[in-house]
Amino acid sequence: MHLSRTVLPGLVILAGTTLSFGQNAPVTPTLPAAVTTPAIAKDAPDKLLLKVGLNAGRSLRWGGYEGWSGRVPISLAAEYAVSPKFTLYSQLDTDVDVLRRQSFDGRVLPLVSSGAIGVGGRYYYNQEGRARANRAHGLFVGNYVGLEVHTELERYNGTLRTGPSLNALWGMQRRLGRNFLFDFNAGVGFGPNSSAVTGYRTSVGTIATQFNLGIFFGR
Repeated sequence: MHLSRTVLPGLVILAGTTLSFGQNAPVTPTLPAAVTTPAIAKDAPDKLLLKVGLNAGRSLRWGGYEGWSGRVPISLAAEYAVSPKFTLYSQLDTDVDVLRRQSFDGRVLPLVSSGAIGVGGRYYYNQEGRARANRAHGLFVGNYVGLEVHTELERYNGTLRTGPSLNALWGMQRRLGRNFLFDFNAGVGFGPNSSAVTGYRTSVGTIATQFNLGIFFGR
């Protein structure tokens, strides 16, 4: 009896102490799992530019014995960015005669009597300076210098005559809205003597000139 009287009050006191400690113990808050936002990948700039348009610089050209002739110069071009400033490009020009013409001996000349193929490289310079001045700059945009292997093509008297040359160019390319571009360049070069009408022929070779003024649809 004495043991019960002694043990029971002790158990009641111990239970009360334990309950009180459980109620007063600080509760550790459960932190929600960190919410991670998936990184949004930035669209990489397209390094390939395809263009189709009209090259007004070829609309009036000397046609040899036939003299000056009006033409619709259709151009196809591709430009690939090796780096933000340096690109490789190629261009095909096709001169479509506005009217069917006759040669001096009465033959009807072909509808497409001339054209040109050019392959080369461009360096878009002073990009940082244009950016600081808030002027047009970026991939395929700005002023550039270039070197081009250029070949004039001319159909004459049933044969295809060629006039190759290596030309140094200066030019500028600008965006006109989202889908159009303006591309102008001019230069001078030198090549072997050729029967094609490409420039001023000398005893050593041909001094060639180049002038292009194009409005293109490009993406």
